[in-house]
Amino acid sequence: MFDLYLLSVVMFVTAIAYLIWRDRANIEWHYGVLFMRRTERFKSFIGNIATRWLRGWKLISTIGIAACFVAMAYGMWLLLNMAMGVTTGIIRAPAFQLILPTPSPVGATGPGYILIPFWFWLLIIFAVLVPHELFHGIITRAENLRLKSVGLLLFAIFPGAFVEPDERQLRRAPLLSRLRVYAAGSFANFIVAGAIFLLTSYVVWPAVVAPGITLIDVNATSPAGLAGMKAGTVLYSVNGTPIKATYSEYLAGRGYFFDEIGSPPPGTTLNFSSAEQSYLVTLGMFGNTTYMGTIYTPNMRIDVVFFLSVVAPLLTMLWLFNFAIGLFNILPIPALDGGLMVQALSEKISKKYGKQLARAIGIIVLYIIFYDFLGPILMH
Repeated sequence: MFDLYLLSVVMFVTAIAYLIWRDRANIEWHYGVLFMRRTERFKSFIGNIATRWLRGWKLISTIGIAACFVAMAYGMWLLLNMAMGVTTGIIRAPAFQLILPTPSPVGATGPGYILIPFWFWLLIIFAVLVPHELFHGIITRAENLRLKSVGLLLFAIFPGAFVEPDERQLRRAPLLSRLRVYAAGSFANFIVAGAIFLLTSYVVWPAVVAPGITLIDVNATSPAGLAGMKAGTVLYSVNGTPIKATYSEYLAGRGYFFDEIGSPPPGTTLNFSSAEQSYLVTLGMFGNTTYMGTIYTPNMRIDVVFFLSVVAPLLTMLWLFNFAIGLFNILPIPALDGGLMVQALSEKISKKYGKQLARAIGIIVLYIIFYDFLGPILMH
């Protein structure tokens, strides 16, 4: 059977390769794998956005500084907890995962990597990079610093974008201005992550998920089957409590009526109700788990397969990767925004040793990250 998904990926990659070749005179090529295309086309657009709401951008970016330092502390706490888990053997798989695209509509995971369907991956990259770099550029201009260029890049298979402030002017700027610029990108990612999460939780999910759960398969010899349940039945309540399949249950993967019944032991009798009748189900035991004998989904107002296999995963990955990449970027690692923030503060405290202090902190953080990634592989 002809793979249309793979064909679409090949056509897209071919088109990008052709555009790079056609515009090769304007493209910088570094180290054999890094392509960069600078332009001044969007500078005036970014400048106009910045000047129209100057005080507002400065207020937001000042809040962003505080938020990013809190996120930096949280990120370091996570790193240290993961390192402790690796050392004690609680964590036996790499704590960090490489996010890679796959030319298949089905994702996959393995030790140290996550494969995401190509078009999902491309949309996620776009949703992360555009607000990140745009906010960097806006705050740069709001601080009356020159923006030299904006551009796109391609590092091997990883697309990217950048805004390029005047580094000499930025280094001479007041500490507050520098911190605002450095914190802007990750703070934008946090804002996008929060907005998509709230939209998904309180608008999209309630709009498409109706009360109850729909049984799509029932084992005839299971407790549910013996109680008379059949595929296609919609259950609306359990023990008199309405069943509401929630987005938090979807994220946790713990079953869509966990909030109503928790984790009852085998032998517990539950009273389920549909629109037509009630069912008394006495839970059994299958292996080491409580067993009911059904496969079910939320009761959907739209096509359940499309929503649960496309819409919900995409929205979840959009907010999750915005948050995760923003959090990683704000860690105190050299060349990342978090490292630049720490260096700016260190140099303010000590002009002589500030850069060395920031570099030492960055090396320690990098060591912890490598340990979290490689430790489970080497030790277990």
